[in-house]
Amino acid sequence: MSDGFYRAFEDQHRGSRELIKTRQRAYLPFIEPLQSLYPDASALDLGCGRGEWLELLTESGFKASGVDLDDGMLAVCRERGLDVQTKDAVTGLQEQSDASLAVVSGFHLAEHIPFEALQSLMSESLRALKPAGLLILETPNPENIVVGTANFYLDPTHRQPIPPLLLSFLAEYCGFARVKVIRLQAPVDLSAGRKLNMHDVLGGVSPDYAIVAQKAAPEEVLRAVSLAFEQEYGVTLGQLSSVYDQQIEVRLQQTADLAQQAMTKAVYAEAALDAIYASSSWRVTRPLRWLGDQVSLLRRDGVMGRVKALIKKALRPILAVAISFFDARPSLRARHSGVSGKKGLYDKLSSMYLRISPEEGSSSSLQSGESPYAPILTMTQSTPHAQQVYADMIAELEKNKGRQ
Repeated sequence: MSDGFYRAFEDQHRGSRELIKTRQRAYLPFIEPLQSLYPDASALDLGCGRGEWLELLTESGFKASGVDLDDGMLAVCRERGLDVQTKDAVTGLQEQSDASLAVVSGFHLAEHIPFEALQSLMSESLRALKPAGLLILETPNPENIVVGTANFYLDPTHRQPIPPLLLSFLAEYCGFARVKVIRLQAPVDLSAGRKLNMHDVLGGVSPDYAIVAQKAAPEEVLRAVSLAFEQEYGVTLGQLSSVYDQQIEVRLQQTADLAQQAMTKAVYAEAALDAIYASSSWRVTRPLRWLGDQVSLLRRDGVMGRVKALIKKALRPILAVAISFFDARPSLRARHSGVSGKKGLYDKLSSMYLRISPEEGSSSSLQSGESPYAPILTMTQSTPHAQQVYADMIAELEKNKGRQ
């Protein structure tokens, strides 16, 4: 890897110094009680990079130093007067005396080294820490599907993702008294109650997590740091997917309720139409409706148009019977079918029937095959008074249903 590459990479993809320091302040509740326990506390940051955490440690009163193998990154630390050395993490730990450090930390270091080296780092950290001292290891969170399958591999120096259960188990196995997994920087705030989408599930889990492992100590000493260990941090994939599933169920139930309401209204509407057709007033006013229909047709088609329509209506069944007569007798139909471009009687009857058949989409309410509800539907769509009558009838039906 060329000189300066990783520093340029971190500057673009890790985030600004101010952003990283803001995120790392989440660990201060863990380390600040140690300052009161060990006023001269020392801290060692492994893979210290640009030194954001070293600055926070110094600001919190710790005597902080760091090690890293990238001189380009360490140049930033040296420019700021931070105590750093070009050294690998395990070697830096091995040089520390037993029980000499209050804090050992490594931010985005674990995913860069072989697992055997990670085990050595854990063991050496436990040896070098004071009683109740803390090991903080932050790494990308593979529970976040976008991180675990894509963003993790953006860094060419990454080896493999480390699941939280594995890293916390390793700390327990190496002898730490208690281990806390904290998930940070979750882009989805479940307390906000907003609707989640699939992208939230895939990329909404905390993109980073850390283990905070504490070395054994007397109970009264451990109690000083207990408050931070009792808190819950970040969002897990299980929590996020569970909320998403619950929201999907609510939406499905809402859709089912709307469908049921629409079906109920349709039943009421059909009952109302049946009541109208069964009423004596509907039968009494039938001639008036027929007369109104005819007046409308006369206005639209004119007198000659209506006469032609009536003739066609009378001829249609006659022609249909004649054509059916020929169709039932193939030999007779063949004799009366045209040959050499001339039309026979059967052809003329068929052609005439096609010409006088009603056009599709005709608006006449008197055409055959029409729904028995078509007149009332037409009426309610065209007459404001009928619309009000229809609405009142629906309301009355709903009121009667409530009384039952």
